[in-house]
Amino acid sequence: MAVMNTSTLLLYDFPGSICSQMARLALAEKGIAYNRRIVDIMDAAEQFEPWYTALNPRAVVPTLKIDDEVVTDTIRIVQRIDSDCDGPPLTPDDEAGAEAMERMMRDIMALHYGVLLYSRRLEADGSAPTVAARGRFLREQLERYPERAELLERRIAGNENLLKILADPAETARHVDEAKALVGRFEETLSEHQFVSGGQYTLADAFATAALARFRLHGFDTWWTGGGNSHVADYYGRMKARPSWQAADVIDQGSERDL
Repeated sequence: MAVMNTSTLLLYDFPGSICSQMARLALAEKGIAYNRRIVDIMDAAEQFEPWYTALNPRAVVPTLKIDDEVVTDTIRIVQRIDSDCDGPPLTPDDEAGAEAMERMMRDIMALHYGVLLYSRRLEADGSAPTVAARGRFLREQLERYPERAELLERRIAGNENLLKILADPAETARHVDEAKALVGRFEETLSEHQFVSGGQYTLADAFATAALARFRLHGFDTWWTGGGNSHVADYYGRMKARPSWQAADVIDQGSERDL
């Protein structure tokens, strides 16, 4: 496969989006210059605008455009970046290593980051006003743009499911425990290797770095500070020291506005 002309790369993303940070880390680790179009998924809700849903029907970021080709889904985006761009390889060349990397990436993506965000932002009565307000906003969008019904109804259903989870302490705890268990898996691998899926930096590390940054943003860095999961603590420090951390604008402190 021919190496892509990176001058044609255009990344549609949002600064605080965890998936956008994963894509930016992959680009930074490859040493690739690219064009960028920030999609305001907060105040302007640009992800629902027709110009963007024409690119990404799921109305999520990131989206990668290569000339006239559009690539969606974060895993597909980073794999395409790695396979078609010059720079150090971010996928192991052995089958077992590649499978371990992909398994780790999918497990990181499978976490419910919305639950992690709001689990510590609940009111005394267990309600989640911000999530409820988001639901009202989506319904307003549905009334205003009925032609976007299929997309918005999916988002409304997802929002209602999040509210349902947050209203159930046991279910909320289950999702948080899944994230904590993943950090434990990182620790197990890092006790023997330098990186989360083996001996070399891979796409899984771009995903793990963004995930750990998100955990810290939500106040879950206690999982690897204070003596617990010491290998993860060391790893996180090493990832923050890599040039890609700043190049990709990884966010691990701030507020909900930084998401």
